[in-house]
Amino acid sequence: MRFTIVSPVLNGMPWLPQAVESVAEQRDGATFELEHLILDGGSTDGSRGWLKSHEALGYRLCLEPDDGQTAALRTGFERASGELLGWLNSDDILEPEALATACDVFAAQSDVVLVSGACLFIDADGRITGAMPTPPVPTFDALVSTRLNPAQPATFFRADAYRAAGGLDLGFDLAMDLDLWLRLVKQGRYVVLPDRVLARYRIHAGAKSERLAVASAREDLRARRRQGMPWRSQAGVELLRKGYLGPIFGRVPHAIGRSIRGAVRRVVIGPRPRS
Repeated sequence: MRFTIVSPVLNGMPWLPQAVESVAEQRDGATFELEHLILDGGSTDGSRGWLKSHEALGYRLCLEPDDGQTAALRTGFERASGELLGWLNSDDILEPEALATACDVFAAQSDVVLVSGACLFIDADGRITGAMPTPPVPTFDALVSTRLNPAQPATFFRADAYRAAGGLDLGFDLAMDLDLWLRLVKQGRYVVLPDRVLARYRIHAGAKSERLAVASAREDLRARRRQGMPWRSQAGVELLRKGYLGPIFGRVPHAIGRSIRGAVRRVVIGPRPRS
C-alpha cells in the first residue's frame, strides 16, 4: 500500500523541522510506500530555506501561492498518488509507527474508510499538557451529535472514499476536517484505536484554533447542521452557547445575560423535557 501525507505550510518555524522529520521517520522498517507532499504558500520566516535544504528527508516540495489552508490541502490531495491519505500541519507531530498502525487496519479490513488514534496535546515547547481520546462511539449519529471530534493529525482515510465524498470543502477554513469526517463516515466503516497514540497536536497562541475559537465553533455548528445535527444534541447546545450566546451576551450583567440566553435557547432548541 502507499500512504500520502500532505503538509500545508505558511511560516511554519520553529516547529516545521520536527513535523517533517516525524513523517520521514515513518519509513523506518515500513512495509508500505510513503509519499510526503509539502505545499508552501509563501513563507517568509525561513521555512522555505529550510525546506529547500532538507529535501533528502524524502518529501516533494511545492512552492506556490494558494488560497488558504483548505485550498492547499485540496490541491495536495488532488496530486496524491497514495491509496491512503492524511495531513500533518507544520506545528504537529506524528508518533513513531503511526502510519504503520493505521495501514495495518486498512489492510486487514477492506470496508474501513477512516481510522483514528488518540492524540496528545503539547505546548509551544513540546511539553505534554493533556490528551484527546478517540470518539467513544465511531458512528455517524454519534459523531454529528457529540463534541468529541476525531483528532485531525491522528486520523487517516482511504483516497477513494475521500474522492467519493467530494473532498475537502473550500467553504470551510476551520472545520474542514470535521466536515470531511462526517461525509467520510457515510462512505464506510470508521475504526478508532483508543489505546494507540498516533500524533501530537500543538496548542500555542498563534494556532488558528486558539485565535479564532468563536469562529471555529460557528463553523463546527454549520458543518454539523448541514449533516442533520439535532439542535437538542449535546453538540448543538454547546456550540450554540460557545459560538453565539456566549459572545453576544457574555458582557451584559450575569442575571440578565442568563435570562436572555435561556430565552434564546428555548426558542431555538425548545423547552427542556420534563423528567
